[in-house]
Amino acid sequence: MKKRFSLLFVISIILLIAACANNDNVEQSDGSNSDGEVVTLELWNRYPELREPFNVLISEFEEEHPNIKIEKQDLPLDSHEAQLQTAISSGDLPDMFTTATDLATLVENESLKNLDEVFTEDVRDEFYEGTWWENGTTLNNSVYVFPFKSPQSGLMSMMYYNIDVLEQLGISEEEVPTTWEEFKDIGVRILDESDGSIAPFAWNNEGWTTDRLASMMATSITPENFGFFNYKEGEPAYTSEGLLESAEFLKELFDDGIMDQNSVEVGTMDAEAHFAAGANAFWISGAWTGNQLINDHNFSNWGVTSIPTKNEELYYLPAASEADGLHVNNDTEHWEEVKVFLEYALENLHEVLYVNTGLGVPAKMGVEGEHSFEQQQDIAELEMEHVIPSPKPGQVNFDAIQFDRDFNSALDIGGVGDAIVGYLSGNVTDIEAELG
Repeated sequence: MKKRFSLLFVISIILLIAACANNDNVEQSDGSNSDGEVVTLELWNRYPELREPFNVLISEFEEEHPNIKIEKQDLPLDSHEAQLQTAISSGDLPDMFTTATDLATLVENESLKNLDEVFTEDVRDEFYEGTWWENGTTLNNSVYVFPFKSPQSGLMSMMYYNIDVLEQLGISEEEVPTTWEEFKDIGVRILDESDGSIAPFAWNNEGWTTDRLASMMATSITPENFGFFNYKEGEPAYTSEGLLESAEFLKELFDDGIMDQNSVEVGTMDAEAHFAAGANAFWISGAWTGNQLINDHNFSNWGVTSIPTKNEELYYLPAASEADGLHVNNDTEHWEEVKVFLEYALENLHEVLYVNTGLGVPAKMGVEGEHSFEQQQDIAELEMEHVIPSPKPGQVNFDAIQFDRDFNSALDIGGVGDAIVGYLSGNVTDIEAELG
């Protein structure tokens, strides 16, 4: 009897040990280690508007997964691309980093992890149509970007107006301009009413914002062109009628004092701060700006509308022209932990980063939440009006991707925006010759 009892006791101990081992395996499957070791993942973020929302997401993730820590570094807006290129060249990329460089180049360099394991066909179907596009979020139909925003989110540009300033000068919201002539007229009026103390239009010296504003205005004049290429004729359009007229309009605003004279000296963050502080009546920026005005500047008495165009014609942005999202380093030593974070993000990122903040329409469908500020619906409606689904040359003809890369690498200027900023400051005297 004693022998039988001893045998049963031994068997029970063995089963108990096996059960503990199985529990350890379960813990490991969600990214934790059986020995309690903490794994730290590096994440580089280049989006200023996502700094605080990422902090919230990371905090909530770490609470649920105490054995995985996310060490986030926010890259400077004006040098993030150079920092990323240095890391690529030195083989010192973080585990995860937000999008910034041509996808095809990164894949060819074997810098990116293929994410098909996370983004199965069923998971892809949960995202808005147009989210998955070649050399944007996918390459050869494989996923390399965790997409943040829907194709119709992130419109750049829309015009914000300071209601405090307008009311101070006796200007109603109904008088907010919709055409170039109206914009110049109300600019002169603001200068007169304020005795020159308020510059009507806040702007900045960053090439990418000037590039985008000029190209947006240009689509209302020559809608067959976008991104400085005529896709109807199949040839570059750096000197299109729309682009040249848009550059001349911006130059007139600067020369006449309607554009703040500090514009050629300050970046986007400073220009936005000046607008929020009442130094300017108008500020043109992207859909993310509403969140920044509310949370970064504690300023809520503003409105938002379409940018002025030459004759009030529709301007547009092709859907999915940019791929805001997250890459994974192909050489990460912690893929299992990264995968745990990505799977958590699939269920939580879009609500935390976009719905709860008003920064845009999330890429994933059916994400619920409430508007975080009053003007959020106005911004969403502008995005739906001005972001238009368009054919993407890389999907129609894959060779177009290589052509675009070769073409841009051969240019003598940093970009159209840089050329126009030079034109405003007087460093470029003939914008057509410069672009030509």
